[in-house]
Amino acid sequence: MHDITPPEVLRQNSVTIIRPGENYASLYEKMLENLTCIQQLSQFATPPYIVVDLQHVKFIGSAFLGLMVTTYKTTTARESGRFALCGLNTFCQTAISILKLENVIEIFDTADDAVRAFTADFRR
Repeated sequence: MHDITPPEVLRQNSVTIIRPGENYASLYEKMLENLTCIQQLSQFATPPYIVVDLQHVKFIGSAFLGLMVTTYKTTTARESGRFALCGLNTFCQTAISILKLENVIEIFDTADDAVRAFTADFRR
């Protein structure tokens, strides 16, 4: 369908970071098939610490938000599972706020902030 590079997947201090690139500026329903790795990683990443970094994303649609809720549920159903979004622009923050998802999904300014929060328990 779309000939788009898959999102970058990084590991930082045991946290899996998924970073869609600039070609994911608009995340609408037809783009979701390019993001199947997010759901797969939520099932299998060890430990189950997942951060989706949306620093290059300018628009998110309802289908993408549905994918994030499903991914949140899958990740957090696993023992010690945590899921977060970061790098949200004003439009994306507003979409999240309207649906009150910031009360469910952890939101951080940057991936580094999320990694620090997720790994704080390791240092104790």
